[in-house]
Amino acid sequence: MKIAKLKRGKPYIFTDVKTWGGKGDNLLKLNEVFNVPQGFVLSADTYTDWVNQTSLAQELNEIAQQNPETAYARVRKSFQTTNLPDDLTKKLNTEFEKLRKPLAVRSSSIAEDGSNNSFAGQHESILGVSNFEEFLMAIKEVYASLFTPRAVQYRQSQGLSQTDAIALVVQEMIDPVVSGVAYSPSPNNLDEILIESTWGLCTSIVEGRSCDIYRVLDTVTGNVIQDISPKKNEMDVYNAKTKKVETQKISWLSGKKVSSSLTQEQVIEVAKTIKSIERAYGMPMDMEFAFDNKSNLFVLQARPLTGTVQNEINLQLPNIPTDRVLARSRNTRNQGIYEGPVVVVRKVDHANRSFDVDGDLIELNKQFKEGYVLLTPEVPPQLEQYVTNARAMYATECGTTGHAAAIAVEKGIIYLGRGTSNIPNLLQTVRSGMQVGIAVSKDEGILYIPEEK
Repeated sequence: MKIAKLKRGKPYIFTDVKTWGGKGDNLLKLNEVFNVPQGFVLSADTYTDWVNQTSLAQELNEIAQQNPETAYARVRKSFQTTNLPDDLTKKLNTEFEKLRKPLAVRSSSIAEDGSNNSFAGQHESILGVSNFEEFLMAIKEVYASLFTPRAVQYRQSQGLSQTDAIALVVQEMIDPVVSGVAYSPSPNNLDEILIESTWGLCTSIVEGRSCDIYRVLDTVTGNVIQDISPKKNEMDVYNAKTKKVETQKISWLSGKKVSSSLTQEQVIEVAKTIKSIERAYGMPMDMEFAFDNKSNLFVLQARPLTGTVQNEINLQLPNIPTDRVLARSRNTRNQGIYEGPVVVVRKVDHANRSFDVDGDLIELNKQFKEGYVLLTPEVPPQLEQYVTNARAMYATECGTTGHAAAIAVEKGIIYLGRGTSNIPNLLQTVRSGMQVGIAVSKDEGILYIPEEK
């Protein structure tokens, strides 16, 4: 068992993903120069030793062939009721007492946040940990999330081991006024930096519900192209009483024009920071960030950016008549053209983890096993496991940095994010089974009705 401190200016020389996991290893590097929330990283062998020195190892072997839902419920209960070693508990208590509460406990898989596997949204993060009993339970919850059905399926799809260990990142929580994600360079244009931001926590961006989009062309002159979301009238906040992330109406926007979540100065500060990180790593990077109520910029995490294209590669879009184009967007990933049946998810209900689908989602996924276009407002992790045969998607509320785009890159799905449409209520108008097409070039993409064959 090892503990590495996240303390501003503390040198970190050697890369050791097998010990600290991808997220932890990156934060230890960033911590030397950038403003990272204080805390510590708990090594991956802590998990391995705990499992091997208790009855958990045998139990994990026994449930390996069980139904994923049943297996996870059993693992979670066993983890909750198995004590951590006394010596570990004492060391954790010492470190816990040094930090300002509340805390966030996050996963750091040894295969996570690499250049090929983002593990976006696969493991649990526990927020608002205020006392030591909650802290110990949070550690077990994150450990158990290795075995959620979506995490197991993700490792299978990526050809990864199901027995990999997991490290933990423990940090003081930031109560953000604004948060977001930045890419340097933009996935589709090596000459610009892409930033997406929103009020409150970054969960709404990750899940594709609302965000402002900034394309920074020059950090010196301040040349920025802005796309301010008109739907950004809600924010995700952490409720300390309910211990949950909740979506709230933004009271100060009542009756006012929706404004940019970042000032021009903040846009440039974020752009310069992610550019510095890109140069330090020597590769394209993405960064999650937050500004607190004193306008201090915090780097919450950074990792190699998957799926960056080269400028010289540019697919020619088909010449589709205007009356057959359903939507256009500059928020794209994975150039290509796909035509086929469409599966329509009209609405995603986050509170109840349910979906309003035009048809039976599981049956449609089976029926169109050769492939289909997924039309949906967003792609949260709980939807992902039901749309395994999608070959292209239009996520009407998502940008380029969220979960939908990350999954599209990893699975090679042609991706179209939030754009403009001439069709009112597009998700209500298009019906599952209709033939549609998606074409994506470096600069833009379109959703269209193909010619009848």
